[in-house]
Order: sequence, then C-alpha cells, then structure tokens
Amino acid sequence: MDLAKPKALRALEAVMELGSFTQYRVWKKAGTSFATAHNLIHYLQEKNVVAKIGKKYAITTWPGLLGLFAVYRTFPKPIATLQLAMPAKKADEYFTTNKFIRCLTSAWERYDDYLRDPQLHFYSPGAEATESSLSELSHLPKGTTIVNIYLQDLQVSPVKHGRSLSTSLPRTLLDLYSSNYAYAAENWIRKKAMKWKPE
Repeated sequence: MDLAKPKALRALEAVMELGSFTQYRVWKKAGTSFATAHNLIHYLQEKNVVAKIGKKYAITTWPGLLGLFAVYRTFPKPIATLQLAMPAKKADEYFTTNKFIRCLTSAWERYDDYLRDPQLHFYSPGAEATESSLSELSHLPKGTTIVNIYLQDLQVSPVKHGRSLSTSLPRTLLDLYSSNYAYAAENWIRKKAMKWKPE
C-alpha cells in the first residue's frame, strides 16, 4: 500500500490525529471509502506500527509510523530559493499575505518550541501566485534571509494560525520525516507520546 497516494494519505492523517481509533472513526474522519480505512489499518498492523488494544487500535511507535511513510515519499526539492535583504519576520509577512503555506520547520514552530531553523519554508499556493511573487522579489537586493518555495507534490489542506496558513500537525510531521528535518520532531514526540496512549 502506497502511503503517499491521496486516499491513503487522508486516512493516515486521520489515524495520526486520532491516535486511538476504530476503523469506523478513521473512515468518517478521512472521508475516504471504508475499504481504504480498513486496508490502511490492516497494513499498519502488519508493519507493527499499529496494534489492536481492546476494541480500538492505537499507534505503537510514532517514529516507526513516520519512518514508514518516508519510504513512500521523498520531500520535493525547492522550485526556488531566495536570499532576501529583509528581516525574516518581514519576509514571513510577505509570503503570508500572498497565501503561501508554511511547511517543514516554518510550520513546525507552530507546534513545538524546538531550536528554530533560520530558513523559511513555504508551499506554493499555485503557479500564478508564485510567478508573480518571484518576479516582484527578484528586483530586491540579495541578503541573508533564505526562503525556500516548494510545489505541492501532495495536496495540502492548510490550517490557519492567526493570519498565516500552515500545514496541519499530521502533515507537518510527515513532511519532516520525508525530508532532512526529522530531528526537529524528536523531543516533541518524546514529550507527547504519553498523551497519545489509547483512551
């Protein structure tokens, strides 16, 4: 089962949000077919990252689950890397205003207070908006604020944090583990693991 396929990914994100779940709840939350939820949970059981405990299923190893996803997807390379002569906060405001979606460590800072990556990371909101922004920014002098722009190889359903858009918690974790940033989530997974025990 390819975990990076759209239907499987939606079911996987539902599993991650729930932590402790039934097939029915995954099906309802993901909005996919019941067969997709059933097949995903069965597959995750076979891979020993999910187990049945009583009447519910639960994730038994978060690093194992996230690492399994990374087998099926490598995070895309940036379509543009900008070096801007403006403070990171101002750059972030510019991209937020233009509906770019924070991803990787830029999204992760919404969920955890780990040592921050000095670079900014955004998913493109679409070809037209990206082209317009890159054209506008190309006239600025080069500086030390680095911004990486990525295409949405897997469709993003962003969540709002104030005025900015970010990847959801499950998607951010999946992105971190399928890129070179898995280390950023280690302390958070350790701290939060107890909260994700079965109900």
